[in-house]
Amino acid sequence: MKLKLVRNLFLSLLTVALFLAPTFNVNAATYSWNIYSNYIEYQPTGQDFYNKSCGQVNNATQGYFRLPTTYSDQTIASYTVATNKTVKLDFGSCSSYGMTHILSRHVPEQFIGNPTTTQSFFNPGYSIGFYENVIANIINSNKTQIANYGFSSSGTVVYGYVYGNTAYKVKLVVKGGKVITMYPDGWGLGVKKY
Repeated sequence: MKLKLVRNLFLSLLTVALFLAPTFNVNAATYSWNIYSNYIEYQPTGQDFYNKSCGQVNNATQGYFRLPTTYSDQTIASYTVATNKTVKLDFGSCSSYGMTHILSRHVPEQFIGNPTTTQSFFNPGYSIGFYENVIANIINSNKTQIANYGFSSSGTVVYGYVYGNTAYKVKLVVKGGKVITMYPDGWGLGVKKY
């Protein structure tokens, strides 16, 4: 009887310990998007955003920045981080880097579908220019790190915030002196529903 009581107490304590143990999963509150095969839904409002084509994202980017061409190496903006060191934000491509990549992968109004395993989105309702300003602000706040590490083939990751709130952390990747991508870090995540 005494052994059974000790065993039950041990199992109870083990259950409590497992329940209270920290997990390394993302907090459920950070999930704010439902991802369907041809659209995404913003959970707080129920608003739907239908997938765009890469061509539509290219056209929107070209139009907003009044670019003469849609070549991937067309520079949209340059940011000086040190003497003789300038980071370029290129037009890029939907699949690999630059402004069109950021828009097509992480901006709900421009999302092209085909989500990654961990897919994050900014909140809806912001212009293309808003994202260029976020890039500029993050680069400006991290000049030293970018100057030291952002011109190599391995590059660097720097962080900033959006919406005037430190809860909205943003990751920016710079490699070879170019902006590769930018996305919400640990918030704005989507749940695949198909």
